[in-house]
Amino acid sequence: MVAQLPFGSAAELRHAYEQVDWSATALGALEGWPRALRRALELALETRFAILICWGPDLEMVYNQAYADMIGDKHPAALGRPVSEVFAEAWDDLAPLFAQARTGEAVSFEDMPLVMDRHGHPEETYFTFSYSPVRDDDGEIAGVMDIAAETTRQVQDHRRLELLTRLGDLASELQPPAELARKALDVLSTAPVDLPDVDLQLPGGDTRLPPPPAALQPRQVLVQEAGAGDGAGHLAWVRIPAALGGDSPGVLAVRLNDQVPLDADYRDFVRLVAATVGDALSAAASYEAERRRADLQQWQAQRLAGLVAVAQALPTVETEDDVLKILGRGAAGLLGADGIVLGLLEEGTLRVRGDERDPAVSALGAALRGTPVVSDDGVTAWPLWVGDRVIGALGLSWRRPRDLSAEDTDLVTALAASTAQALDRARATQAERTAAAAVRTMAETLQRSLLTSAPQPEHLETAVRYLPAAEHAQVGGDWHDAFLTAAGAACLVIGDVTGHDQDAAAAMGQVRNLLRGIGYSLEVSPAAALSALDRAMRDLGVGALATGILATVEPLEGSATWRLRWSNAGHMPPLVVNPDGTAELLRTAPDLLLGLEAGFVRADHVHGLAPGATVLLYTDGLVERRGASLDEGLTWLAETAGGLSGLGPEELCDRVLELVAGHAEDDVAVLAVRVRP
Repeated sequence: MVAQLPFGSAAELRHAYEQVDWSATALGALEGWPRALRRALELALETRFAILICWGPDLEMVYNQAYADMIGDKHPAALGRPVSEVFAEAWDDLAPLFAQARTGEAVSFEDMPLVMDRHGHPEETYFTFSYSPVRDDDGEIAGVMDIAAETTRQVQDHRRLELLTRLGDLASELQPPAELARKALDVLSTAPVDLPDVDLQLPGGDTRLPPPPAALQPRQVLVQEAGAGDGAGHLAWVRIPAALGGDSPGVLAVRLNDQVPLDADYRDFVRLVAATVGDALSAAASYEAERRRADLQQWQAQRLAGLVAVAQALPTVETEDDVLKILGRGAAGLLGADGIVLGLLEEGTLRVRGDERDPAVSALGAALRGTPVVSDDGVTAWPLWVGDRVIGALGLSWRRPRDLSAEDTDLVTALAASTAQALDRARATQAERTAAAAVRTMAETLQRSLLTSAPQPEHLETAVRYLPAAEHAQVGGDWHDAFLTAAGAACLVIGDVTGHDQDAAAAMGQVRNLLRGIGYSLEVSPAAALSALDRAMRDLGVGALATGILATVEPLEGSATWRLRWSNAGHMPPLVVNPDGTAELLRTAPDLLLGLEAGFVRADHVHGLAPGATVLLYTDGLVERRGASLDEGLTWLAETAGGLSGLGPEELCDRVLELVAGHAEDDVAVLAVRVRP
């Protein structure tokens, strides 16, 4: 009987089933299993999604390879055993859900937390799943089917990103380091799952957790088992890096959650927490240093009124050019200088900002040694110090020789100090904005690229897939979408925004969301919906061009035939795979691209669909190949899909993409929908 089950390439799973003495279980020998149970198991074995079938009064377990992989060390002993025994540690949470499904009411959860023992120890896990009743040959509910996907990594990544974002916001608060450290601990205390206990061990401060048992190297995460009296769990230490150079401001000590695997991701998260805290402390230290300098200069306010004005203006600048402009006005007013230049040290090379013909340029190099240069011919250069390093030099020149008085020296010294801090702050601000913009752009692009899964109406089977291009790692504008309108009609969308970069992906998100909103709320034809999208793109300033198809699949009243109605905006023609193995490209005169002309009148097209027919929508990456014409690619697709007519939408999408994986020159999005036979 086991030999007749469709295990496919899952040889280990087949062996596991063969090793079970089924006659000793409540399910009994396989040859005596009800047909409904066998059919359900065969369905599970032929899908790649994790599926569990629990049968009989005690809900004995059978499942496929994906489910076996998901439950870890519980397999293969779980085969034929009651689910309440296999998942005893989580049964209090699961029992009501199984009970509800056995009443005939399906139940589903997203990201449900469960403490599981899959590898010899309790482990934090999250699952998205659906429990559905399974009926026996007489139509009575005899079991429950569980279709599940583990989302532990996604949930952990999301909550850790939220914590890092809140920590990063502290860097923008101007406050003393001690106060910022207290606020950082308050933020860290909101993450008890990843950081059950946390301590910032700063010089001169109190500590609650033990200090590191050994010297820490940069970026090292030192982990050891907690000793007697230290509480349960592992302890970890990592140096808090100084964002602007210098010595580390301290150590981050954390007690780790033993229910979260101590893997590279957990270590990287602890390391990122320390780095983010270090950024905030460095910003606070810079603010504290600036405040102290302001206090020192306050008593010189009358004599140095002009310098104070310059010092007040410099913190507002954002570029090196702005620093030079303010210095030009200040140096002329304070010292009567005729010329001013900046020499900036970058990777050992001196770069001059200002007039390179200015006489002061000749003295900049000598000032980089850290000592002011004063010549008899009206030239002086002052080093620009930030902490214990020289980042450049400030050069001043006069048309006639100038002897600097003690007051002049004080003025130039203060001017150089303010200039150095302004330059360092401008660089840090620019680097921070660049990094923040890159992270924000990546997050937004990735978020928009998370294409939704397809709905499964009662009479339709729908599948969607996305395959990145093989020859580059750029994101693009290909997308698929499938949703039900407010009236319950199935809407299918395939599209491609021009371009292959993050801007194209961002524009794709805008166009997709606009079309989804229009398609959901407006009871209009596909052509009218695309025309409304044209107008929305124009009126809302979505500066993008895109090809696309919007289609609906609806039954014809009084007939077994279904109707495909679509409008094509410059896109590849839909492909219909009939139950008899014939494939038909629905070629029409395509309308203009989306976003090209808001007043363009678009056309609807209609095609009848027999039960069992499949409609395949796709982007051009599926059929375009170097050295081959587009017609050749379309012909290849029709012949290939015709030979796969017996497959469901999921298998059809997978098989077609397998044939182009590894050599697709463009991103590929596909959508398949079949009228259930």
